[in-house]
Amino acid sequence: MRKVMVVATLMAGACASGPGAQETLPKLRAAIASEVTSAEQNADHSALVEQVSQARHLHGLTRSELEDRIGPGEPCARHPVCSERGFESDDRYYEIGRPSESYVVRYRPALLVGINRFGKVERTFVLRTE
Repeated sequence: MRKVMVVATLMAGACASGPGAQETLPKLRAAIASEVTSAEQNADHSALVEQVSQARHLHGLTRSELEDRIGPGEPCARHPVCSERGFESDDRYYEIGRPSESYVVRYRPALLVGINRFGKVERTFVLRTE
């Protein structure tokens, strides 16, 4: 089966129903740190990060709250996709899952988090896999 990188933008006004931040953010933090060992797990990670973004669970968090809930991520300056999507160099980039020796995955989902001049999460952008 061929993996395709699909880009999904999420507008600031998007709404979604489903599990709350108390349930999904710990799962996202665990997914970020976990090894990807199957296509199904990678797809689950992709769906999770999209759900978190669509439900706006990160919006309004301060940088320190963001780090407390899902980890520090990486500076967007290290990832060209950030500047391509209008994110600043000090915004955050999160790749969901880590490479595994037992399973080779070509693409893993990613989350870009934009932080406004007041230090709060203002927008997100998801690179998901299908």
